Amino acid sequence: MENDKLIDLAAKIANTRDEKAFSEIFDFLAPKVNSYYLKNNLSFEQSEELTQEVLSAVWLKADLFNPDKSKFITWAFTIARNKKIDLYRKQNNKKIEDQDVRDFLYQHNNISDYEIESSINKIKQELDENQQKLIKMSFFEQKSHKKIAEELEIPLGTVKSRIRSTLNKMQKFLT
Repeated sequence: MENDKLIDLAAKIANTRDEKAFSEIFDFLAPKVNSYYLKNNLSFEQSEELTQEVLSAVWLKADLFNPDKSKFITWAFTIARNKKIDLYRKQNNKKIEDQDVRDFLYQHNNISDYEIESSINKIKQELDENQQKLIKMSFFEQKSHKKIAEELEIPLGTVKSRIRSTLNKMQKFLT
């Protein structure tokens, strides 16, 4: 579908809430957005849900589209990209509690809660704030060493060696 036709349909949605115009945009855009999500390794359910969210946003925000700034398809895919980013952020913002760590680390061992608590408390006391931050960023926030180096503005090799030495330090209290 040509950009001029999409602009016309978007204007009809923005001005008169034209359902026929929206139906045409939906039929054109939905398969493309869904395919985009599937190619980005989202599950079928996630891609369907996000596609619906994108098209809902097109319906609700058609009046914000400015044909002087971008093509309609670019505007729609910007919404799609932002929805994908929001999904990743939601997935990665899960709070991880000490108990979750204990359950994961010791799920098949017969270690008492007191021993686990004692080990974790020793680790917390022994690690300074920077070491704790590195471990959190690397393992709980799942950031790459390169990303950590960029955020903390320190060399990549320094990040790697500090994480390695911190893990060695932690291991003393877990064995």
